[in-house]
Amino acid sequence: GQAFVNVSGAGTSGASVSRLDSNSSLIGFKGVEDLGNGLKAVFQFESNVSADTNVGGLNGVRDSYIGLAGGFGTLVLGNITHPLRTMGAKVDLIPGAAGFGTMASVTGQIGGLHTGADDRAANTVAYVSPSFGGLTGTVAYINGENRVSTAAAGGVANQHAFQVAAQYDNGPIYAGVGYHKVNDTGLNATPAVVASAGENVSVIRAAGAYMFPTKTKVTALVDRTKLDGAIGGVEAKRLAWSLSVSQGFGKNTIGLQYGRSGNIKADGANVADTSSSIASLIYTYDISKRTMIHARLSRLNNSSEVNNGFYNNAVAQGLTTADGADYTGGMVGVRHSF
Repeated sequence: GQAFVNVSGAGTSGASVSRLDSNSSLIGFKGVEDLGNGLKAVFQFESNVSADTNVGGLNGVRDSYIGLAGGFGTLVLGNITHPLRTMGAKVDLIPGAAGFGTMASVTGQIGGLHTGADDRAANTVAYVSPSFGGLTGTVAYINGENRVSTAAAGGVANQHAFQVAAQYDNGPIYAGVGYHKVNDTGLNATPAVVASAGENVSVIRAAGAYMFPTKTKVTALVDRTKLDGAIGGVEAKRLAWSLSVSQGFGKNTIGLQYGRSGNIKADGANVADTSSSIASLIYTYDISKRTMIHARLSRLNNSSEVNNGFYNNAVAQGLTTADGADYTGGMVGVRHSF
């Protein structure tokens, strides 16, 4: 879609850029082989397509895996979406939960650091249970496949992780709860109170949505993220949440969502001016079952000691950002599924 983005605030370039965003465009293929006795072999290979820059190809950077499925559930190995990311996407009104303005900008970050809960993971082994009346469970383990010496690299960067989650998706009701843990991230965050290598990140998330017969949809998400084990022994955590409501009428849907990340707490003490908030107004028009026109206007505000940018399609393009930056984005585009 055609987008216009802006950054403002002290220490920033205070400028706007026009750009063409290709949000979450993909192409892929998948298949199933019946092995007999209810057992099946399954595979999927997905690649990014950047229609705006003509960059892409068969890169397999999206959900790509091989596995077995049967009455016991499904076991897959490969590059796989985190179950907590699925939960976030289920309650986000932006089509595909893609591009700027998604609630992950505040619910998926702490002090400017992506927690990983709203990403995919390579080197993953995951099990998904059969559906019990709409209820499924997921367990995933991510092999870090790396061990970097603290002395040599300023921190451990093994990055092995695991997730457990349960989701209920049946009719008008969706509900999910999950836990995400990454050991030895090797990443840094701001403000300085949480800026040291070797943090462990843990996330507890709950989400829910309900679609009324009037085509009114309401959603909510709560996310508690904690960093610990950092050099200096500081434990940093924050609570974030999002709410949304949308109304469909004919082929049109209009929605509003708001998310907020509270101040970071360091060893239980409040760190002033580390909160952020985001609001997005969304409109979609269904031309057909597979094609829609969509538009959005989003505003992300940071307090003076934090810089959470848009989680997807961040404002960059040579613009200078800083703690306390505010981001605005607007776009109109077309989305097609085939």
